[in-house]
Amino acid sequence: MIGARSGLRLVQDRIATLRRAVVTEVEDRNRLIYHVLRGGVVISVGVLLFGFVLLAATGGEVPDHSIAPRSLIGQLSRFSPDGYLSLGVLVLIFTPVVRVFLSVLSFIDERDSKYALMTAIVLVNLITSLLVLA
Repeated sequence: MIGARSGLRLVQDRIATLRRAVVTEVEDRNRLIYHVLRGGVVISVGVLLFGFVLLAATGGEVPDHSIAPRSLIGQLSRFSPDGYLSLGVLVLIFTPVVRVFLSVLSFIDERDSKYALMTAIVLVNLITSLLVLA
């Protein structure tokens, strides 16, 4: 027969195990979001630096406008500094959008419909503003 102390200890051990599992899962999601944010900034800075190096090599001027996304591939294939500078800015703009998208998926996975809905609304607002202002 299980005594009161051993039963309490068993419950405490199971709670501690569950807490460790939850903390590990949350840390993994936060680590993924951290890597997405960090990677987006690093890639953006790298592309921008490459664009500035091309700009210095060609002796051109810093553009005062961005390249339309539909003509960006042509600019990139010709190694146009304007194309790489525009791509760097686009990567930087879309990095938080990807972060919000991952948060929506995380809340859906946790079955937290309230926060999933609020975060989805934020995501729709971000995408709408990007499309309207583009």
